[in-house]
Amino acid sequence: MMKKIWTLALITVCISCNKFLEVKPKGVIIPEKLKDFEGLLNSQTMIFSFPEALLYSTDDYYGVYNEQEKNMQANCYYWRSDIDANDQISPAIWGSGYEIIYRANVIINNVMKATESNEQQRRQILGEGMAARAEAYFTMLTAFAKAYNPVTAKNDPGLPLVTNTNVTTQVPQRSSLQTTLDSVIHDLQLAVTMLPEQNINRFRCTKYAACGMLSRIYLYIGNYGEADRFADSALKARHELLDYNNFQSWEDFPVTDFNPEILWQRGSYDYMVPGGMLYADTLKSLFREGDLRYSYLAKESPDGLMRGITPGAPNFGITFPELYLTRAEVAARKGNIPAAMEFVNFLRKARIEKDAFTPSTATTQEEALDIVLAERRRELAFGGQRWMDMKRLDHEGRMPAVKRVNRETGAVIAVLEPNSRHYTFQIPVRVRKFNPGMIIN
Repeated sequence: MMKKIWTLALITVCISCNKFLEVKPKGVIIPEKLKDFEGLLNSQTMIFSFPEALLYSTDDYYGVYNEQEKNMQANCYYWRSDIDANDQISPAIWGSGYEIIYRANVIINNVMKATESNEQQRRQILGEGMAARAEAYFTMLTAFAKAYNPVTAKNDPGLPLVTNTNVTTQVPQRSSLQTTLDSVIHDLQLAVTMLPEQNINRFRCTKYAACGMLSRIYLYIGNYGEADRFADSALKARHELLDYNNFQSWEDFPVTDFNPEILWQRGSYDYMVPGGMLYADTLKSLFREGDLRYSYLAKESPDGLMRGITPGAPNFGITFPELYLTRAEVAARKGNIPAAMEFVNFLRKARIEKDAFTPSTATTQEEALDIVLAERRRELAFGGQRWMDMKRLDHEGRMPAVKRVNRETGAVIAVLEPNSRHYTFQIPVRVRKFNPGMIIN
C-alpha cells in the first residue's frame, strides 16, 4: 500500500474543487483557465491559513481546562507531545498545512500553461502560489521542528517537501530543517520578483507581503541583517498606523478588510478566536495605565480579563506594526539604541493616551532589547506570532519557565521549562500511522 501524507482533508479538496475545476485522469486536478487558479487562491482553504492551535500553546493565554481533557485545545495548552489523540481525523496544523501545499502545488505546476491570460498574469499567480506554499511550510516548522540552530539545522528534522499533486505517490522522508527553510526562502525570493505591488484585496499576496514574510522568517532564524532589509522593503508599501486616540471605542475601528495596518491578511477557520480568550497574568502585567490596546481590545469577564471582539474577522497575517517592531529589535540587537527607541515610540504614540504618553528610553543595549520585546508582546498579543517568538527566544535563553496555574487553587498543573523538548510538537498520530518509517521528534 502506497504511503500517503495527506489525510481525509484532501478528499475535501477534490470535492470542493469540482465546482470550477475539471478532474482529469489519474486523479489529478488540473485547472486550465486563469480564473480557475484565481478560484484556488480565493478559496477559504488558502486564505484561512492560520492554525488556531498555535494560540492555545502560548504564554499569552490562560485556559480553564480539566487536566483529564484530551481535546486539541487542552493538549496545546499543556504542551502535550501529541496535539491530536484521535487518528481518525485530519490533524491540527499538519492537515490544513498540507492541504494548502497541495493547492499551491496545483497552481505552481500548471499555471504557466493557463489559457486566456498573458505571461505577466500567469507569473503573478505563480508567485502567489509559491508564497502560499512557503507560508504553510514555515507555520508547520514552528510547530513540528526544533527552533532553528545554525549548528544543528542540517541534521535536525524538518518537513517532507512535497512538490507534486499526485496523492498516491510515496511520501518523501522529512527533509532537514535547513533544507526546508532553504526551500521556503527560495520560494519567497522568487515570488518577490513576480508579485505585483498591489492586489485585488489584502488576502492576496503582493511583493511587499512576500518581503514581510521573509523578514519574519529571517527574524526567526536570527539573520537580523536580512530581517531588517526585508522589513524595510515591506514598509515601502503604502500604509498608515491607526492612532487609537482618534477612536472612542473598538466599535469605531475600521473592519479588518479595510484596516490600513494590515499588509497580508490571513484568517482562521475558527472565527471565534481570539475573541473570548483569557489574558495570562504575565501578559496582563505588561500593560500600563493609558495603554489604549488594553482599554479597547480587552474586557472583563467572570473568568478574568479576556480578548474583546473587533470589527471584522480576526487577522493573523503580516502587519506594519510587526515590521516596525522587527526593525526596532534589529536596531536594539545591533546596539543602535536611538533607532530602536525611535521605532518603538513611533508605535507607542499611536497606542497610548496622549496625556499618559512618555517616550521609552534605554541606556544599555540589553535594556533597549527588553523594551522592544515587551512592546512586541503587547502589540502582537493573540496575533499568531507569539509561539514563534517563544521558540526563538527560548533558544537564546530569554524565556523563563511558563507555568499553567489554577487561579482558584494556586496549583501548578504544567510547566514549560527553558529548553524543553515540548517546544516541539510530535508528528501527528495519523501521519505516523500511515507512515511508520517517518522520522519522529
